Amino acid sequence: MTKSLLKIYPLGHLSLALVEWVLLAWAIRLWRRSTSLAMIVLPIVLASISYDNLVLAMGSLIGEGDLLKSLSMVRFLLHFLVVPLFIVIAVELAHRAGAVWANTIIVRVLSWVLALGLGGFEVATQFVGLELVPVTFAGTLRYTVAEVSAPPIVTILVNLFVLLIGIGIWVRLKWPWLFVGTLVALIGNAVPISRVGTLVGSASEFVMALSLLLTERRTQFVRAQLGSGEKTTKVEGWVEG
Repeated sequence: MTKSLLKIYPLGHLSLALVEWVLLAWAIRLWRRSTSLAMIVLPIVLASISYDNLVLAMGSLIGEGDLLKSLSMVRFLLHFLVVPLFIVIAVELAHRAGAVWANTIIVRVLSWVLALGLGGFEVATQFVGLELVPVTFAGTLRYTVAEVSAPPIVTILVNLFVLLIGIGIWVRLKWPWLFVGTLVALIGNAVPISRVGTLVGSASEFVMALSLLLTERRTQFVRAQLGSGEKTTKVEGWVEG
C-alpha cells in the first residue's frame, strides 16, 4: 500500500470531523431562524459523527491500548443511540414541508418514542457485552466488533424510512436532495468495511447530514414564500414551492 494512501484515510477522517463542526454551526443557525425541532436534533447527530471521525483519524496517533478502546466504546454507544434520531429529523422535515400525516402531535411524539425505543434496543442487544478488537487499515487504527453476528438492521430500516420521506419531499417540493443524500448513505454503509475501510461510510454519512440541512433550508424558503403571500399550491397535503 502506497504512503499516499496511508495518509489519505487519516486526513480524510480528520477533514470530515472538522467540516461536520461547520455543519453543526450551520444547523444551529438554521434552528435560530425557524425554531425547527429537526435542527435541535441534527446538531446532536453531527457532533456524534464528528466524534466518530475524530477517533478514527487519531487512532494511529493514540495507539493501541485502553484509551483508544474506551474512546471506541463511546463511539459505538453514540452510534447506537444517535442513528434512530434520524427518524425524528425526517418526521420534522415532513411536518415542515406540509405533510398532513406529519402535522399531528401524536405522530411527532411517536417518532421520538420509536427513536428512543430503537436506541434502547440497540444498546441492550448490541452494546451490552460488546467486545472490541484492534484493526489497522490504510494508516488508521481502530477498535471494531470482534464478531459481527448480523447486519445493521436498525441502521438499514432508519435509512429506508428517511428515503421514503425523501421521495415524498421530492415529489411534492420538487426537491430531490434528501432522497439522493439518503441513498448515498444507504449505499455507502453497505460497502464492506473490510475491503474499503471506514472512510467511504463516514463520507456517505456526511453527505446525508448535508442533504438534511439543505432540505431544512429549502423548507424555510418555501414557508417564507407562504408567509409573503406568493402563489403556491397544495397537492395531497404537501406544500409545493
